[in-house]
Amino acid sequence: MELDQVAHFQRHDLVWLSPEAWASVFSQQMALVPNEFTGVTLQALHRWQQEEWPAVVRRRDADAKEDEVCVGFALAPETGPNPRKPRISARIHVQHILEHQPSLALSTVMPFVAARWQQELKSFNNQGSAAGIRWRVYGSLVFEFLTGQQYVNEQSDIDILFRPSSQEHLVQGLALLRQFQTQLPLDGEIIFPSGQAVAWKEWSLSDLVPAPSHTQRLLVKDNQQVRLVSKLELLQSLPPV
Repeated sequence: MELDQVAHFQRHDLVWLSPEAWASVFSQQMALVPNEFTGVTLQALHRWQQEEWPAVVRRRDADAKEDEVCVGFALAPETGPNPRKPRISARIHVQHILEHQPSLALSTVMPFVAARWQQELKSFNNQGSAAGIRWRVYGSLVFEFLTGQQYVNEQSDIDILFRPSSQEHLVQGLALLRQFQTQLPLDGEIIFPSGQAVAWKEWSLSDLVPAPSHTQRLLVKDNQQVRLVSKLELLQSLPPV
């Protein structure tokens, strides 16, 4: 892989690691303060490697090298009254990544959603497909699907990734998200062509504000940072149709 290919790795993408990458992951973790990396965590990470589960691309560290991809592992929540949700971060040389794909399609993980939401979720997915939208997901549903471990509970959201291809597409997708948000625990992000992501609920609320787009600024996450961006700038990154 060439260095410029690092730019192709977007937040929430899935990546499978080579043995060299895994050696680097363990080396980085063992360099931490001991009480930040327990034996239980080490055991869970070894299992992650043995099962060949993927890591998830996260926002780049400010001091990451040009040929490094920043990744994370969301270990299964611990049991108990106040369970921790262990998160492990690492940096991987781009040449040590074996496979790379976008996050999973909603249709792939639907069997892991609570039975009481199945009918509405199928309708949401079908109506999206009819509008040319392929919903993707991230978070607990993805990790439960990939690992077979328990991540989803009664309070879990369905984290949707929506990548509109035009301004018209954006309007159609937002209409569906609003329509189904009273029936389903929908959360998630709109991701624009530049990789800039806005919480769809924040965008939806901004549509209710009686102010022009060029005066509104929304909180945006991208591969590099979190910052405020003009709503009009985001809109103009999409073709009208």
